[in-house]
Amino acid sequence: MIDERRACGHAILAAIFVGGDFRVEEIMSKDSVVANHTARMLLRSLRPYRPLGLDFLRIGRPFDGGYVMVDAFNEVEAAYSLGINDDPSWDYDIAQRGIDVYQYDHTIDALPFEHEHFHWKKIGIGHKSDGDLKSLTDMIVENEHSCKKNMLLKCDVEGAEWLAFAFTPANIFRRFSQMVVEIHYVGRFGDPSFAATAHQTLLNVTAHHRVVHVHANNHHPFETVGGIPLPPTLEITFLRKDMASFEPITHTFPTRLDMPCNPQIADFYLGSFSFD
Repeated sequence: MIDERRACGHAILAAIFVGGDFRVEEIMSKDSVVANHTARMLLRSLRPYRPLGLDFLRIGRPFDGGYVMVDAFNEVEAAYSLGINDDPSWDYDIAQRGIDVYQYDHTIDALPFEHEHFHWKKIGIGHKSDGDLKSLTDMIVENEHSCKKNMLLKCDVEGAEWLAFAFTPANIFRRFSQMVVEIHYVGRFGDPSFAATAHQTLLNVTAHHRVVHVHANNHHPFETVGGIPLPPTLEITFLRKDMASFEPITHTFPTRLDMPCNPQIADFYLGSFSFD
């Protein structure tokens, strides 16, 4: 019986990742062999690397809303902030460097405060432009940024990132020298019906970038996916591959620059976050 379940699991994986039928009718257990293989394949795309010769700093407020980024802002041409809610602290720190920040959030009626470099629209991110949602591609075209090659991206859109970015061409992400993305639903990495979209998203965002920092949002406890303990939400920093030479990291996460999102709970230990 065990061999039959494993054989069935590998058949589902093949269908997902070589262009077969994505309509998986049976959801495998989070503890299954399929969940372990599926999760590891996605996690390998998020292996962190160290950019040689570059330093890190924290952008945004303490605790939730701040992100660890590479200190490489001198020639940034513009920044995009997807998802604001009540916290434009990342936007403010970027704007204070003289960089225009193009902000998108359809769930609020106004920004908590204004800045001369803020450009907010009551529009959300979507996989296509429809109603109060707009694709990242169309945002860039609308703002006449199609020729920009050194922009920043921050994204915290409560799970909408997966479908939106799965439909965003990799060459669009290439216009961003650095990206910080809060990815949700990590606990579904073992679910074949979710993994197809996640796989395409990670292909797109890592085509021209490497992960240089990972941090767990500690507002929710770890979930076990195929025997792997994972936080449901991760904060990932990406640096474009032409910005530095890279080597595998030798340190562990969190780092001294990290802060727990929930200050009442200890920060989650991620080790080296390598899944070879």
